[in-house]
Amino acid sequence: MKLLVILCGLLLCYACQPQNRNTQPRTRSITDALGRKVVLQDSIQRIVCIRASAIRLVTYAGGVPFICGVEEQECRPNEYTHILAHPELARKPIIGPSMGGDAELILTVCPDVIFMSATTVEDADALQTRTNIPVFTIEYGDLHRNRPCFYQSLRQIAQVLHTERHTDSLIQFIDEQIAELRQRTTSSTHTPKTYVGGISYRGQKGITSTDPYYAAFQFIGADNVASCIDSTYISPINGTYIDREQLFEWDPEIIFIDTGGLPLVKEDLRKQKKLNSLLSAYRNRRIYTLWPYNNHHANFEIMLINAWYAGKILYPEQFLDISIPDKADEILTRFVGHPITEQLTHHWGNYRNLFNKIH
Repeated sequence: MKLLVILCGLLLCYACQPQNRNTQPRTRSITDALGRKVVLQDSIQRIVCIRASAIRLVTYAGGVPFICGVEEQECRPNEYTHILAHPELARKPIIGPSMGGDAELILTVCPDVIFMSATTVEDADALQTRTNIPVFTIEYGDLHRNRPCFYQSLRQIAQVLHTERHTDSLIQFIDEQIAELRQRTTSSTHTPKTYVGGISYRGQKGITSTDPYYAAFQFIGADNVASCIDSTYISPINGTYIDREQLFEWDPEIIFIDTGGLPLVKEDLRKQKKLNSLLSAYRNRRIYTLWPYNNHHANFEIMLINAWYAGKILYPEQFLDISIPDKADEILTRFVGHPITEQLTHHWGNYRNLFNKIH
């Protein structure tokens, strides 16, 4: 059966080729994230994206109309912003499992290029040789320290797909949002000690899972108590964890909980009320939720929305004019193309003070 599917796919690929065999399509060479020179058709019509949410970066860069097949996890029930904004993607042909797809299934959808993240030169070359389809590598970066890497990936995708205007507009929007967040908070005379817990890394984690480089805090100049952690104990892949005693020693005035780890945190807070009362944030009812940004790799649009909500909590006077649902819809529209705040709220709940929920 699988052989029949592959043969049908190869026939489709043949049918997709220009009918005049004497006319060769125009090509160009573009350097990818790993420094490989990739020869591509000038006009790209069909693409697939494999590994570590390459599909999300392509969505940011305006590439949804080009996607002709998806990895299997995109079709399962999920909370991915790019799927909620573009449910038609979940109905595309499956090109294999997550983290690499399947070369034979990729061939059946006849892409002009394969976007591949979290890979090596050897793996990218091997897949390109096996499929005879250009493989273009991209790197994820992040929204703070490695933002230039993120922007470079967006620009490389746009160069391949000719979506430069869309991508340049998004990059300008991100820079403007971060600049406004900083402008609103730089004049504050008091910055509360702040902590974020419950950060998900390969599954739910409790309150002792944190992020010393939490970008939303960086944008608003928050005093992230975890920022003093030695870099040797910090891993963007496996996570950063502290002892509970360390949290008591830091005693942050305000605690934020990533909704991804909320079930574990709520259970812990219910069981250890006396111990938790040692925390100022617990005694003063200053525990708040943030939406999960580590959801099938980092969601940069969610991190930016989190920054606006954290700003309203830490500096209420400077953010009186901001409606979080409206701001979220604005950001989501620019990143994934549609205002899906209501759908995300259905999955994750409203941003809220958690204290009344744990008593």
